[in-house]
Amino acid sequence: MSAFIQYSHHNYIVWVEINLIGKHKKYCLCYACDKFNPNIIENCNIAQELFELCIRHHITTPVWECPDFVWRKNARPCPR
Repeated sequence: MSAFIQYSHHNYIVWVEINLIGKHKKYCLCYACDKFNPNIIENCNIAQELFELCIRHHITTPVWECPDFVWRKNARPCPR
């Protein structure tokens, strides 16, 4: 059975399954994508809109699938 806790994420108290805290980057496609450039104008439109949605609703959403993904060569190994 999973345990849930509250903690502060982006200065807001949220609920999370305890064994998932901080793991979204490991599974999110964005962090291995060449189009992902957070905090600059050339950031991926999809990633930027999703981040703004996450901030607005105080949620975290890893991306599992994306039609615009471009594997960044220095990112984690390509699974092929």
